[in-house]
Amino acid sequence: MKRIITSIVFAGVALSAATAMAQQMNHGFDFGPAQQMIDETINRVEGMRRDGHDDFGGHALKAENLLRQAKAELNAATEYRTHHH
Repeated sequence: MKRIITSIVFAGVALSAATAMAQQMNHGFDFGPAQQMIDETINRVEGMRRDGHDDFGGHALKAENLLRQAKAELNAATEYRTHHH
């Protein structure tokens, strides 16, 4: 459980840093590194669930879904920026 929490915190920090960097930049931006960290975190959580044969009370799956939602929001932000700037 501690690893899952650490992974989720890591993803949240990465997402916050990516968002701050994108806001500071006037023209170019790249959510790629943040999206890569999200993918890595999802893979870690999936691996822990698979290797531990445990669903962590459903919390791990919920965390994975929230991470996928965060990645989708970054994709939407990129799409928005592409069409509005």
